[in-house]
Amino acid sequence: MNANANADEIAPLEKLLPPGTNVAYIIGQPFNATEKINSNTINQHNADLLLTPASTQKLLTALAAKLYLTDEYIFKTSLHGNIYKQTLSEMEFNFTGDPTFTRKDLRKMLKQLKAKGITHINGDITLNQSRFNGYNWGNGQVWNDQAVCYATQASALVINSNCVLGNLKRSADLEKATVYIPDYEPIVLTSQVNIVTKEQQKAQFCDLEVTRHPDNNYTLFGCITPSKRNLPLSFAISEPTTYFTALLKAELAQASIKFTGQVVESHKTIKTAEVLNHQSPPLAEIIARMMKESDNLIADILFKTIGAEYFQQAGNYRNGAKAMRLILAEKDISLASNVIADGSGLSRHNLVSAQTMFRVLEYVIRHDDELQLLDTMPISGVDGTLQYRRGLLTKKLTGKIVAKTGSLKGLSNLVGFVKTEKNHMVPFVLMVSGYNPKTIEQDKRNKPRQASPLTQYSAAFFNTIVSNY
Repeated sequence: MNANANADEIAPLEKLLPPGTNVAYIIGQPFNATEKINSNTINQHNADLLLTPASTQKLLTALAAKLYLTDEYIFKTSLHGNIYKQTLSEMEFNFTGDPTFTRKDLRKMLKQLKAKGITHINGDITLNQSRFNGYNWGNGQVWNDQAVCYATQASALVINSNCVLGNLKRSADLEKATVYIPDYEPIVLTSQVNIVTKEQQKAQFCDLEVTRHPDNNYTLFGCITPSKRNLPLSFAISEPTTYFTALLKAELAQASIKFTGQVVESHKTIKTAEVLNHQSPPLAEIIARMMKESDNLIADILFKTIGAEYFQQAGNYRNGAKAMRLILAEKDISLASNVIADGSGLSRHNLVSAQTMFRVLEYVIRHDDELQLLDTMPISGVDGTLQYRRGLLTKKLTGKIVAKTGSLKGLSNLVGFVKTEKNHMVPFVLMVSGYNPKTIEQDKRNKPRQASPLTQYSAAFFNTIVSNY
């Protein structure tokens, strides 16, 4: 195989992208099941350019978590207090950021409490969130994403992913869209959304927007075009403590446990005895979910937890970043020239080069027997965030690309490996940023609809690898 010949086939593909687009990539030396990956590369471009990693950042988070916390690590949500006969006093929940904790789990904990003979709670109930401190969002995260579930708060207190789902009815017979949220969800959502034509929406420069108010109240406003299909909505909980308090009171009533006190917050050390606890699935399962679905909440919770465990103090984005650097440095993966702001990749402050990402990928592949991270990556046309990825759904590419995705406005990244027609595996990093496709007016009567420039480029890039390496 002539590596230079194949390199000549990759470079011209950049012409498929709009002018001004930045492209960085590394294509590693092909290997097979009987060989080990080596550090050689057969093609690279802008490998040292610092770019926004987006959700490919989760590969770094997953690796650091696997190395330091280990697959058996669990999150524990515990209930503390003093029991006397049928009464529990000084009741306190201790939250550690379990990203899998649900209302069903809360209900189970209260049933266990009732099974211990508890029928009354004396005094206040404390919600302890001392596990983390600092901001619940990373520096550099976009402010107007904060009302949407993919950017929900990475707080120590998490229940139902700190997210509420609903939908917006926008049929043509309505003047204003109507919103639906399940009755059991303790949030208030008001719609002031006008239903208009596409022409009106364009002329008015109008779009669907949301304002957050205290006590988990939201107002939808702006305008939207009509459709027979309801628009799915997801709302990030603005005040997790307020939300949990409402759920807790409802579940206490359901369990017939009397409580007349207040629900208060604390960030102090718990001194009372543990009464019972709920444990999360092991870390290996949580990481698999994070990687396949690109779950931002899990990633940032893990990031803070790594900081908390490494430095034995309240976790935050600062010590999480420092811990990640130190953990990966022990494996000869240097992040010295990179900017690490969070674990999810939502922050626009993150800057990582393709070279750094390839070094991480190489380590993950080389140590897959113990890490088992490759199986957590999405597969093109099969599952996760690559299941419906445009440009990769052809017969030639379906099932052939195993990679972590990373997408934000103006950028699209992939890190993983390609299974080729020659039964090789080719590790790669592809980072596309500054992507701003021009609006092309097409005559639908005379011209077929074309795939986007990014879709065309991705298809050509991977078709070249699959066929030639």
